[in-house]
Amino acid sequence: MDFREKYKEWLEPTDDAPPIWYRKRGYAFEEILKSCLEHEQLDPRASYKAEGEQIDGSFFLDGSVFLLEAKWHKDELPASAIYQFKGKVDGKLAGTIGVFISMSGYSKDAVDALTLGKSLNVILFGKEDIDAVIIGGSSFRSVLKSKLRIAAEEGVVYHSTEMEQVSKDGQTIIEAFTYDNMSSMLVKQDSNFEATSDLVIVCEGTTDRELLSLLTTKILSKFGLTKKINIIVAMGKMTIPRVANAASNIITSAPVLIVTDSDNDIGKTRDMLNRGVELDSWRCSIPDPEIESWLGLDPKDFHRRYRGTEMREMLTKLVNDLDLEELSERDASFKTFYDWIKNA
Repeated sequence: MDFREKYKEWLEPTDDAPPIWYRKRGYAFEEILKSCLEHEQLDPRASYKAEGEQIDGSFFLDGSVFLLEAKWHKDELPASAIYQFKGKVDGKLAGTIGVFISMSGYSKDAVDALTLGKSLNVILFGKEDIDAVIIGGSSFRSVLKSKLRIAAEEGVVYHSTEMEQVSKDGQTIIEAFTYDNMSSMLVKQDSNFEATSDLVIVCEGTTDRELLSLLTTKILSKFGLTKKINIIVAMGKMTIPRVANAASNIITSAPVLIVTDSDNDIGKTRDMLNRGVELDSWRCSIPDPEIESWLGLDPKDFHRRYRGTEMREMLTKLVNDLDLEELSERDASFKTFYDWIKNA
């Protein structure tokens, strides 16, 4: 069976899938990746042990050997999982780079913890990257090179290959993109996608993107606006300034709104943004303590109870029932976002 078809078979578990199903998927995923890398002539090596360390694999690209770690768990991976892999990479030949793949994403602090480390020698992939590689018409080689370039130029170890575009008719479209190695322009995976925007929103994570997309669509529809707004995920809080700076080159010079949680310290968060953002036209909305507070949610409880399709359905219901004007009056951070969508 072709590795692409095999990958599709493991994408969605059944409602009653037993624990052994998830373990089998993890093993199958290693084989799928190996086949994908073989297909692209990257000379992959399967799992092996080195001085008591278990390495999921390695591959060869442009004269360099990359170490590989691949996980497909039910839950987001914590920073500790990445640091364990980073320790393996640190002990190898100087200049060795590790590629860590988590199909379940990463915890909120994981990417920031890695970015703020002393050295950057691990590049992170998520499910959206593997989707783009195996079923989206891209290639592992091109996605990796785009990630390496952004890591070298901006210090960003994990940038999403997905961007959500809210168009003038209130429709939302998820598009995959990579950072072109030669021109730093948007490489379009769909001919209908336009690398232009009236406004750009940069946020922390994928849940934030889901919520902001729904809210933006509701605001555009409420006022009959014809704006086109691109929402970019920075995959972390501390990387937001770097991603925002890069966004002005990747898309357009459109005004940028940064939406990031205060984490109970609005002043510190604002200072971090002011020090790092180098754009001429930008504003920030800082929900306190987290963006889920706009909907009256407890973030930990919400993420524990809802995932994937169920999460999107619940967010949609909550946003549909939301009184935009009332929320704007009682929450200053939402008012900033609300007014910016209407008036910028």
